[in-house]
Amino acid sequence: MSELLNIAAGVVGSDSCTTILKVSEGHYNKVFHLTMNDGREVVAKLPNPKAGRPHFMMASEVATIEFLRKVLHFPIPKVYAWSSRSDNPVGAEYMIMEKQPGVMLSDVWTTLKGKQKASILQQVVEFERILASTKFTKIGALYYKEDLLTPKRNSPLYVDGSGNDVYSSEFEIGPTNHHSFFDFGKGDLDIDRGPWPNITAYLEAIANREIACINAGLKYTLFPEGLFYGPRQYQPTAAKKLSALNNYLKVFKYVLPENNAVHESVLWHGDLHSQNIFVDPEDPGRIIGMIDWQSVSACPLFMQVTRPAFLDYNGPIPKELGRVSLPPNFDRMSAEEQAEAKALYQSQTLHNLYLALTVRSNPTTFQALQGHSTPHQQVSILPGLMLTDCEPCLNSLLREIKDTWPTIVGVAADGKPRVPCPLDFSAADVEQQERDVELWAQGVELMNEFIKDTGAFKHWGGRVEPADYDLSKQQLFEGTNRFLDREAKNEEERAAWLRVLPFIDSDGRP
Repeated sequence: MSELLNIAAGVVGSDSCTTILKVSEGHYNKVFHLTMNDGREVVAKLPNPKAGRPHFMMASEVATIEFLRKVLHFPIPKVYAWSSRSDNPVGAEYMIMEKQPGVMLSDVWTTLKGKQKASILQQVVEFERILASTKFTKIGALYYKEDLLTPKRNSPLYVDGSGNDVYSSEFEIGPTNHHSFFDFGKGDLDIDRGPWPNITAYLEAIANREIACINAGLKYTLFPEGLFYGPRQYQPTAAKKLSALNNYLKVFKYVLPENNAVHESVLWHGDLHSQNIFVDPEDPGRIIGMIDWQSVSACPLFMQVTRPAFLDYNGPIPKELGRVSLPPNFDRMSAEEQAEAKALYQSQTLHNLYLALTVRSNPTTFQALQGHSTPHQQVSILPGLMLTDCEPCLNSLLREIKDTWPTIVGVAADGKPRVPCPLDFSAADVEQQERDVELWAQGVELMNEFIKDTGAFKHWGGRVEPADYDLSKQQLFEGTNRFLDREAKNEEERAAWLRVLPFIDSDGRP
């Protein structure tokens, strides 16, 4: 640690570091706030063993930050010093960065006026427009060229917003560091991690990655999508997953999203929550920093675009892109109900404002967002989620593809499809798959009920603040028992449920 402190002091021209504060230690990194003898401040970041591949994760994160900061002029803290190799005086990979000025958006969001929130949205949409208009010629992660052992290429790195080919002497696209290629034991597999020349090579690699995971017996260890495996529920199997993936590989080249613009390889911040955005404390409607670009890769827009996380809320999404209204019976509601209705109204208004701004200045991103519910986007994304037991949904889409095959590939003069359909489902296959879809949906609904019973939330990893531990454990215990009392028909089923419910210890207690 002393070597790290010496390096940190040296890069900002100070004599020594006098104060060390651990800001956080998550699944992937340890982060420290360092204060020098003269009051200067920096942030030091050290990856944990599970952060990703040694060298590649750190090297790519630094290159991505500097590309965004220097080339695209994003407000991102400067990297003062870094090493992607552990054979250095520190004895570990590290990054020393400028301390992000300002305050987190999460600290002021509820106090902002409507115009200030609208200003935040306008800036976010502009950042997204820049990202979506910077189209890389390969799919993978961004690196400095000297950090890759690949031959130099005489081809553009990306196409800019004006349609110009841009060559780079500094940066190159290399292997991905996306967690979907490393988490849950995937890092130990011998799989294709890129870079990929085009979207078809990328999608094929994802499907083959999932096949390798299934053959290796890997499991998804986080909060499941639904309560599967339980009594009278959907029972996932390796055979079902492999069948769905192999069928997908027969047709995937024909069922890409119809809008080629959403195929473009771009960088994207996939976790833009209010703690990753910093604003000016004197002018909180102005963004002055965006952090947490680790594991960001250049990949197809439609596969990573989401609404910014700071706009998430519990409640229905407006069906139309227009003015949102309060409920007709608002005046007859109680004070508590009115407060809830106002909060929903404000959240829905911001949601629609974000979409309205996006459709005006970033139409391709809007089309990618709207395409989330279309079969061609869904069938391209679901194969990468096989460990979450979504194969019934993929099979349902594949049957739909088979039924509409002539419209997908076109019809020849003899009235037959230009390309014979490679999919074939027997009556027994269809019957089983339809039953699986019903049970899958039932499992998702049961999970929603379990969440309500226990006070958990979707995709929760079980982590709570120390002060909330006892209360959370009690809620989990009581909620689990309510669920079991309702769903288990006998002691045998109760024991079976305890084997598959999340957050149950080996002694059968939450």
